[in-house]
This record gives sequence, C-alpha cells and structure tokens, in this order.
Amino acid sequence: MVKWLMAAAVSLVAGSAFAQSYGVPQELLKNTRRLEGDKLEICSDVSGKIHDFDHAVAQAIADSLFLKAEFHEGFGGFPTSGDGFLDELLIAMTNKCDLMMGMTVQENSPFPDWSVLSRPYVSLPYVLVVKDDYKALSDIPTSRKLGTALSSMGERVFITWNEQQPKAKRYTRLPYADMDLMTHRVSDGSLAGMLIWQPVFATLEKTNPEAREMHIIPVAPVPETVTRVGILMKTRDTYLRTQIDEAIDALVADGTIAKIMADFGYEGTPGDAKGVQ
Repeated sequence: MVKWLMAAAVSLVAGSAFAQSYGVPQELLKNTRRLEGDKLEICSDVSGKIHDFDHAVAQAIADSLFLKAEFHEGFGGFPTSGDGFLDELLIAMTNKCDLMMGMTVQENSPFPDWSVLSRPYVSLPYVLVVKDDYKALSDIPTSRKLGTALSSMGERVFITWNEQQPKAKRYTRLPYADMDLMTHRVSDGSLAGMLIWQPVFATLEKTNPEAREMHIIPVAPVPETVTRVGILMKTRDTYLRTQIDEAIDALVADGTIAKIMADFGYEGTPGDAKGVQ
C-alpha cells in the first residue's frame, strides 16, 4: 500500500467560516487547536450501523499515512429527524476531531459550509431479502406485504417507485424501526420480504438465526439504491482532505477496502459506485 508522511494538517486558529456557531454558544467552541502532525483524532457515531467497519477503515487510513489513530465515540441517541446533530458535530469538529467517519456522500450535500466530505470509501446497497422461494420482486404477489427500514434511503426510493405503479400493482408497505422484528415478520410469513441495507442484513445473519434462513433477490424493477459512505472534515483543512482522498484511492486500489468488506460480510463497491442513486 502506498504510504505518505503527513505534515501538520491543522492550524492554530479557527478560520472565520468555521467560527460561525450555527446556534451553538460560542463559549462551547475552542478558538485554538493543537498542532500535531503524528495523530488523527477520529470521531464516529456510536449508534452507527457500520460503526466497527468504519473503525477498521479509519485505522487503515491512519496506518497508510504513518499516523496514530485516536478514536472518540459519541453522537448516539438523536431523533430520526437528526435534530441537534449538526450542533453536536460542530462542537466535536471544532474542539477535538479531525475526521468524522460514516457520513453519507451525496450530490448537493446538506452539510453546512464549514464542512467538506471526502470521496466515498465504500458504496453499500439496499437489498430485498426473502425467506420463500422467490427469485425476483416480480415473483412476489402484490397481495403480500413488504417491510422497509424506516426513514431509510431505500425506503424513500421504494415509495417513489411504488406510487408510480398502477394502483392494482402496488405493494402494501410496512415500515419498521426494529430490524429484528422485521426479520421475524418475514420468518413467520407476515411479510413476503424486507428492503434493508445490506450491511445491516450481514449483521443480522451473524446475530439472528431467523435471518440465516433467508436470501437476497434482485430488487429490480425498483431502482438500485446505494449509500456512498465517506468522511467529514473541516473546510479549512484542505491539506488533510487531499491526503485522506489519496489514502482512500490507494486503499481501494490495493484491495484493502475490499478485504475489510469481506471480513464484515459486506457486499457493494469499494470506493465510489458512480452513476447509482
């Protein structure tokens, strides 16, 4: 794997754009930062669905840059709307974090102007999971119900597609916040299948015996939905962003990301799955 020596990637004084509080009391934000060129301060969401995978990728990035990875946990417990998350993120990124792992990379990012996203280090799909001997979505009668992961990108795409179908050909959709419960409903026949993020299903296969009785089938003609995952940094840290993007490219090229994906049972694309929503 290609490795780089990393010079100091942070400055002593916050830039003016980042100094804006966005509703956060100024006294909670430190105006000075350390100058350490041998360490990456890495934050992650303790409730993240791919938390351990993100840690493994972050460690690989730090190793490739000859840097020590210092991990910080937090951010769990926010509502589905994400209300309050950006304020906490601003505090963390101002005071202690160089990187925030596990962020969705998409066009027209909703993140504020003090932040910037890396290129994706992995692209992971939503999949349709069934227990019965169906081979494709078209095999499932519309009289049967389907489960979806509540407020997920996959659910939103499915809703849009389903509403575009003639009324007689629409599926009845039941949203679930509890993935184990949705799995149980597929297992007992209440649901014909469930649309779920593949990393979540990979975890269920390890922890839930009912999930091991199931298999993935093509979701077409529903458009394929892929979540591209990257790293949030501060806009002012332009040198750091360049180094992180180069490290991601190298880890994709040499197969490191693919190996980590295989270790976790993840299916998808190392790096950027371009052209997929």
